[in-house]
Amino acid sequence: MCVKMTTYEIWSLIIQGLLGIGTLLLAVLAIWGGLFRSWWSGPKLKVLLHNPLGELMNLNDGRPVRHYHLRVVNGRKWAPANNVRVLLTKIFQPTEDGRLVDRSFSGPLQLTWQFPQFHAQYSFIGTDDISDLGCIIKGDRFVITPYITPNNFTGFVSPNQRIKLEVVAVADNGQSDPILIEITWDGAWNDDNEEMGRHLVVKEVE
Repeated sequence: MCVKMTTYEIWSLIIQGLLGIGTLLLAVLAIWGGLFRSWWSGPKLKVLLHNPLGELMNLNDGRPVRHYHLRVVNGRKWAPANNVRVLLTKIFQPTEDGRLVDRSFSGPLQLTWQFPQFHAQYSFIGTDDISDLGCIIKGDRFVITPYITPNNFTGFVSPNQRIKLEVVAVADNGQSDPILIEITWDGAWNDDNEEMGRHLVVKEVE
């Protein structure tokens, strides 16, 4: 036997269903609200290679040194990123047959910010900021520059070597996608930017 519901009963069921859905949504927001807010309105970090030709300077003793940097961009200027770190997460080095294999250490290492003696180690980023990647002094090898260098650290590029790095920018309220940077050096030095860029190649790769 089919029972016909009154209009009142139909609307009562609809309202009860909406209240149930609303209660469920409130519970979801209470548990995962912070995550949803970070997706919709949190910082949008991106890390990029900044000037692949590097920046030529001189040390106090007169030796030339070339610095290479990363740029950290926040695509949502209205949502600052708190306590930002640029982390070196993986190092890939070639085997005897030329294949690049993961030689990573026990955990990520924070790269220094540009002018670290004047820059807080944990940065607050609304607009762009610059991190060090590494440097090379004339007559020496290329050196990656984290704040701390473990005993088993292998972040160096000597003549006729190459290396690949995975780097990511991480904040308390968000993080960038990782990028891969390959560094190859034939051992030659030149003070001219364009010429040096043919000897020491620093580039983003897939």
